[in-house]
Amino acid sequence: MQKWLQKADRQDKTLSQQKRKVKWISIIGTLFVLYVLSFLQPHIQLTHQQLGMVTGESRDDSLNRDSIQLPVSPFELPVDSFEQLLNQQIQERKTISDENTD
Repeated sequence: MQKWLQKADRQDKTLSQQKRKVKWISIIGTLFVLYVLSFLQPHIQLTHQQLGMVTGESRDDSLNRDSIQLPVSPFELPVDSFEQLLNQQIQERKTISDENTD
């Protein structure tokens, strides 16, 4: 690899300054055009099938938690389990405090 770089460097130094500028402008220009073209390419459309529930039970019946919903957007993340447990404990405490005040 080192030999190839040294050979390319020697060949580059044998060129006149004008030819060297034209060579590097054309290389950098070509790379820039390829970079711009990469953004203009149509994006790949991925097709997918929605998988059914493994156990056969509906999403609402699962663990009696209606608040668990599948994300609508592929960029939207589902609620993580820690937040679900925290919300459940808050609801239980509210229920217990409401029962105690009655």
